[in-house]
Amino acid sequence: MKSPWLGSLAAALLALAAQPALAQRDPARSMRLDDPPSLPEDLRKLDRFSRCVAQRQANPSAALLAMDFRAEGYESGLRRLAQGNRGCAPLGRLAFGGVLFAGGMAEALLQRSGASMDVAARTALDPARPPLQARDENELMGICTVRAAPALVQGLLATEVASPEEAAAIRALMPQVGQCLTAGINLRVNRPALRAALALATYRIVQHNAAATPAARN
Repeated sequence: MKSPWLGSLAAALLALAAQPALAQRDPARSMRLDDPPSLPEDLRKLDRFSRCVAQRQANPSAALLAMDFRAEGYESGLRRLAQGNRGCAPLGRLAFGGVLFAGGMAEALLQRSGASMDVAARTALDPARPPLQARDENELMGICTVRAAPALVQGLLATEVASPEEAAAIRALMPQVGQCLTAGINLRVNRPALRAALALATYRIVQHNAAATPAARN
């Protein structure tokens, strides 16, 4: 299942990689923006980078995650956020993937607000609110899974990235993930990307639930 969201992020990362000035600012920190991580240590480095960015710049990070990832300004916003926070990158090489970067920021902001410790209550369906529309199949799966199995998602987000505990948490979630797929859709996503999708879905639901209802604004 290929999402336009993933495609737009890939395009943004390729554009970032084409800017050599980034590497010139700090030769000790090499960000390979066209080379998504796959090794456990690379995944953990990117997770720490993402969380550092969200902690340093919580408001800009939240503003980016609030955007529709299909919007024209999303890619340029992603570039600015990455470029402006190279101090968060570890010394040496940092492999970078946009979906994982966004997912790590979402996890950090959920932790900052306390929502990561109370996923069930913070993501519960409120019939008084307008429905939350999924923007693609990945997001539909994520929203459905979070709402159907909030305790399991909370358990996943409490694990260390690329750890045996993470693998076990995802295995426990897979039956529910399968039930949340649209009929005829086969999920083809790796473990890090699935975690990111669930983190982003959790964050979006929490923000949706926290927004004032139309009646409250009047």
